[in-house]
Amino acid sequence: MTDLFMTGFADKANDVLQGILAQTVECIMLVNLDGELEYINPNGLRAFGFEDFSDVGDRRWADFWPADRQARAATAFDRARRGQQDRFEGYSPDRHQAPHWWDVSVSPIVGQDGAVTHILSSMRDVTIGVQERLGERMKREEAERFAERSDSVAREMRHRLKNQLAVVGSVAKLLSRNSDSPADLTERLTEKLQALARAQDLLTINHDEPPELGAAIAQVLEASGAGERIEVGTMPKGKLGDDAIQQMALILGELQTNSLKYGALSYDSGQITLTGTRNGSDLAIHWHEDTGRTIVPPEAEGSGFKLLQRLGSTPRSRARVQWHSRGPTIDFYVRALD
Repeated sequence: MTDLFMTGFADKANDVLQGILAQTVECIMLVNLDGELEYINPNGLRAFGFEDFSDVGDRRWADFWPADRQARAATAFDRARRGQQDRFEGYSPDRHQAPHWWDVSVSPIVGQDGAVTHILSSMRDVTIGVQERLGERMKREEAERFAERSDSVAREMRHRLKNQLAVVGSVAKLLSRNSDSPADLTERLTEKLQALARAQDLLTINHDEPPELGAAIAQVLEASGAGERIEVGTMPKGKLGDDAIQQMALILGELQTNSLKYGALSYDSGQITLTGTRNGSDLAIHWHEDTGRTIVPPEAEGSGFKLLQRLGSTPRSRARVQWHSRGPTIDFYVRALD
């Protein structure tokens, strides 16, 4: 009777245990000391995309972990074989490579003699929680990058504003010394501010990468309204910084204004050719006017020439104006970044 009772109790206990393992939401794996799988509960099979235990084949417990996670899994398994429980959070996709993150508990199963006979791996799917944490971390990192970019832009804008104010102050002081009247000063200062505005547009367009000389000249001339009457020839390679772009925009604006009033652009037959050369870090820009008729050079140098000398010279090269029978030839210089 006792044997029958114990057998019936054992069968009933086994049924209860099977029911518990079938209903638990965790993935339960029973592993022998060699790392071979002996059992996976139904939820574990479903979680990894298997129909039944035969689909698992000869996979070992370590095979469920990607190469970059196997070292941590091996550490936990070795601790369990020595009778110690371990816990870790690890990534292990299913057989279809769908992502899964697990909270893993690895525990020893001890026999009646006190020796470890098996390893119990209990894995709870925490994918949603991990993805939420990763999403929050990505949001924080993106917010930090945005804040850094905002600080960088603010610093750059302050730097550019200081440069702009310095240029405006210098130009205004020069024009005030060489203007015939307040109205003349206002008109000429307005022209220079418009040239600076065009330069600022160019700086904004090329915020991430400094422009090449040829591209910068093309954009300044296009924005000026008279660029289609200026033939741009060969230009040397060389990228321009903020200061060089502002200087070039002011000088080209001044040359176009003078040409529209007195030079080649004031005649239908007039022509202007713009070319460039390079000497070290100095980029030389050559402006050649042909009015199509004989002209008499002015007797005195005006404020435009003084502006040209101030803005169009470098420590190595000095801006200059030369006259031929049909107009002026102007050479001015800006510094290249590379």
